[in-house]
Amino acid sequence: MFELPTAGIRLRAFRPLVDLEYISSLLEDAEVNRLSTRGFTVPQGERGKQRYREDIEKHAEMFCVAETITQPPVIESTEMLNLNNWKEPEFVGFSVLWEGSERGMRHSTFSIILARKFWGRGYGKEITRFMVDYAFRNLNMHRISLEVVEGNDRAIRLYQDCGFLLEGRQRKSHWVDGGWRDVFQMGILIDDWISAKDSDTSDDNSA
Repeated sequence: MFELPTAGIRLRAFRPLVDLEYISSLLEDAEVNRLSTRGFTVPQGERGKQRYREDIEKHAEMFCVAETITQPPVIESTEMLNLNNWKEPEFVGFSVLWEGSERGMRHSTFSIILARKFWGRGYGKEITRFMVDYAFRNLNMHRISLEVVEGNDRAIRLYQDCGFLLEGRQRKSHWVDGGWRDVFQMGILIDDWISAKDSDTSDDNSA
């Protein structure tokens, strides 16, 4: 489990019995997935949930569920807990590093999906930065790639802020709102990540 205290969220392991219902609902939300590269959004039912589980367990290099951090209940005495203000952690979304075709190539594909309730709070940037840092520091990755649909400007800015560079585009390859849109390929190499870290250190030392 990884805590991101400045954002007030944590990243934890996938728990199928708890998480599949949340994940299924998120992936079937037409507004959430409107500009994703997942394809058409249709109700999936139990077969869909099983497929999600198989994909995660077989193909995820690292799958993290994001949830809010809650404060523990107040202990009023040795015999009593005040549970009036206790809140269960809320499901925020999930992020994934999908394995490449060959682990020896040290290449993962990144994706992140958050529930609409939590858009605009900076969670996406915090999670993306953490996942990128962790992949290069601890998973020995050489390269992380992703795809983003034309028009998803907020996501594109977020990825650029986290060090991803535009590497290519598939013209008119994704159907959205009755028309075709381009899909952009973005990526970050460990060399890019190291250079950004060195630049940050240099800026701190010169301040």
